[in-house]
Amino acid sequence: MHFKPSISTWTILTSAIAGIIGSGWLLGPLACARIAGPAAILSWILGGILMSIVAACFVMLVRAMPITGGTVRFFQLSYGHFAGFSFSWIAWLAWVAVSPIETMALLQYSSNYIPGLMTIGVSPVLTPLGMLAAIGVMSFITAVNSYGIRVYNRINTLILFFKVAIPVMTVGLLFSSSFHPGNLTHFEGFMPYGIQSIFSALPLAGVIYSFIGFNPAIQLAAELKNPRRAVPVAIFGALGFCMVLYSLIQIAFILALPAQALTHGWAALSFAGDNGPFVGLLGGLGFLWFVKALYVDAVISPFGTGMVQAMSTGRLTYAMGQNGYLPDFLLRVNKHNAPKRAMLFNLVLSFVFFLPFPSWQHMVGFLVSCLVLGYVVGPMSLAILSRTHREAFENIPQFGLQAFCLLAFYICNLILFWSGWDVIFQIVILFIIGYVILAVKLIFERDKKFLADLHILRGSWVLAYIIGMAFMSYFSSFGGKNIIPFGVDFGMVALFSVIIYSSARYLSTFTASGRLYDQSDSRTSDSVEISNIG
Repeated sequence: MHFKPSISTWTILTSAIAGIIGSGWLLGPLACARIAGPAAILSWILGGILMSIVAACFVMLVRAMPITGGTVRFFQLSYGHFAGFSFSWIAWLAWVAVSPIETMALLQYSSNYIPGLMTIGVSPVLTPLGMLAAIGVMSFITAVNSYGIRVYNRINTLILFFKVAIPVMTVGLLFSSSFHPGNLTHFEGFMPYGIQSIFSALPLAGVIYSFIGFNPAIQLAAELKNPRRAVPVAIFGALGFCMVLYSLIQIAFILALPAQALTHGWAALSFAGDNGPFVGLLGGLGFLWFVKALYVDAVISPFGTGMVQAMSTGRLTYAMGQNGYLPDFLLRVNKHNAPKRAMLFNLVLSFVFFLPFPSWQHMVGFLVSCLVLGYVVGPMSLAILSRTHREAFENIPQFGLQAFCLLAFYICNLILFWSGWDVIFQIVILFIIGYVILAVKLIFERDKKFLADLHILRGSWVLAYIIGMAFMSYFSSFGGKNIIPFGVDFGMVALFSVIIYSSARYLSTFTASGRLYDQSDSRTSDSVEISNIG
């Protein structure tokens, strides 16, 4: 049973905005200021611009091929199962973790007035009671989404009002009551930890994580009434609006900080209410009446994002089943046009994420890099599908399109590189685990069709990619051995991106038997059959 087109442009736009505005604005400004000081403002602007470039690749893909769960489908359709599974399983796992992250943020704020949910400290973690509460929140989100888009849209519209109104009011109150321009320069300067800190904050402080929530427009493309119009409006509209909002929030936060909070420098930034930095600030300024509204929004905002992402991730899990990476029993849509089985599967899996990653910032620092791997799918799939299915991209010049894809791929690699060696090392481990899972599947299932579409040669560039990224990261100044100096690494990542991009394009011209196929024939067995992927 397939999904029915029933989602309007307005619904997908509000879903994209709701998916972006979540725990990032509540906790990100504090984490970002600790890493980059006042220069954190530039991190938000840069993050929004970079993600807009990457997002443009998905806009072109989805407008031409509106399919369910594009993040995990496009790669498999471009390079075969070997490359597809390599990236899809990590990206899928990371997206499943987004709702637990938002639930963690919800409980972190709630712990200010419900004692016992989290431990107290610089990096608070869930208590046993907190874990029970987290399971309850996740279960409720799944129950709501199982009733389909109509019920979801009604709840999301109400939630979005609070998600936008409260941050805007927070900015207004901070600007009007606590304005200290000296904070921008008096404490070790505007850029106390150098330009490198601006880039480090992108993955490690939740900046990139705060912008990645536009993915409902990708995953729900097959359910859009008018995808060619709705997708660009939703993605670019949401990113533009949120980039302005996040930048204003960071500026207001920095200018509102009292001098005593900065006595020991930005890295040691601390004040009453670290579990909820804006609660601490506004409470100290006497806005106790608004603090209550902030407490409400601190529950509503992450809950709304968790609900949006759980809804779209259900489509990702459905798409994983279409690829053959998960069991076929997940390929069911209930009477409300919702993949209930896929969402229940995600619910059970999400409980695991509360165990190894018990704090918000611990989860974000690692998972944002996994999510960036999912966005590599955009430029690298567009580079191939635009060539093998030129009729779908006939209005876009190939040379300019390929150059743009390379730029977006470079941006994804930089964000991943800036995550640091510790994070990339863990991603390498995930790749290894993924290949073990793939090997077990091949040994026990012996699916001839899956084997025929494996395309190890065409996907072999993935191995060189992850090994190369790990090698550069190990010797980098971002948590590595500091042998590759900052500045030089930009050129090195650029050269590496060109090599991998060119290799992937070349290898994509081979069939499963190792022979070249006719690229002008978009109906060969190695190309995408668009009529069958909706």
